[in-house]
Amino acid sequence: MYKGIVLGLLIVVGCIPSKRSNTSKNYDVTPVLLHVRSTKQTDSIGFNIVQGIAELLYPRIMTGDIPLWGHSSKEFVLGPTQISKMEKRALSPFVSGTDIFIHEYWKLFKRNFDFSVQGISFTSMGKDGKIIDYGYIDGPDIISLLKSEQIPTNANGPAELTYWDALHSNTFGFNLVQFGANNFRNDPRMSPALKYQALYDKRVFRKFYQLESTKRIIYRVLPPRINSNVENAAFYNSIEKYVNANKQTILNAGGDAYFSHIFLKHWIIDNITVKESWSKYKNIPRQNLDELILFIDNHAIALSSKQLREMDVLVNLQGLEEYLSEKRFDFLLEQINNQEIQPQESEILYEALLHKPWNKIIY
Repeated sequence: MYKGIVLGLLIVVGCIPSKRSNTSKNYDVTPVLLHVRSTKQTDSIGFNIVQGIAELLYPRIMTGDIPLWGHSSKEFVLGPTQISKMEKRALSPFVSGTDIFIHEYWKLFKRNFDFSVQGISFTSMGKDGKIIDYGYIDGPDIISLLKSEQIPTNANGPAELTYWDALHSNTFGFNLVQFGANNFRNDPRMSPALKYQALYDKRVFRKFYQLESTKRIIYRVLPPRINSNVENAAFYNSIEKYVNANKQTILNAGGDAYFSHIFLKHWIIDNITVKESWSKYKNIPRQNLDELILFIDNHAIALSSKQLREMDVLVNLQGLEEYLSEKRFDFLLEQINNQEIQPQESEILYEALLHKPWNKIIY
């Protein structure tokens, strides 16, 4: 099956949909096959569906929790030993594979497009130049997992996105390589034409998942010992004062047992990391505090926004969240979503968060 698919890819890729395409205005439920390649995914969507799905499913396949069928006909299940043997013949292991095929059903009726995910096939290139069919995973076996697990997102993506919603956003890049019995060998232009009609044609109605404009931000406020900004000193001093005045409250909320050992000592804060959730309202970023992580005597303690509100923390007569939102102190952005940020990129990417479209934080 896959040899025919790959040959079809050589023809289909690069074709431009014709405005005079002969696509039908209606078609009943039709099995289709999408070829998705990891290297063809753009950073602007914020996730790589190929890498993400392989990393999510592989450990569960190897433990037998998820059956990996030899083919979409589901005649036999491949075991860990068989998978390992195929990996030895492949240029890359299963978890680092570059290609997946998504099996779906498409339907177009009265200008309404609908689709459903039926399963996923995995392939790799062998060391001998031949295609290796790693097998097929049936959709019903992984639906609950895809709906509950979050796919890693870079700085361009949303803060939280399940694998299920990522698949149903249809923002990832793919080639349509089969539509019913049509593999597009006789009419390669039909593939991009059908894809355009299903995904982009303004005359067609569709209900795809819309990616949210949200970010998860982690940054470190530089301690006064290495920074001369008076705001940094004010922030550290204020947090230190409130923490020392509320030790028992912090311990009752689940503080590290180590802090009970140093309860009678004055707690000196060495570093403060801030976690925030950002959203947009009328294109203006809105910041919400999630927690502070305080490093005291080489031990960390996390205080949630609720705990901090109960402590009624003030910095320079301002409420903590208001003060943090102004960011007059010096800090290093350490992470946006699942993407770690290098120190030299901190200032540029923070400015991008404030002023650029959120799908163009990085390129």
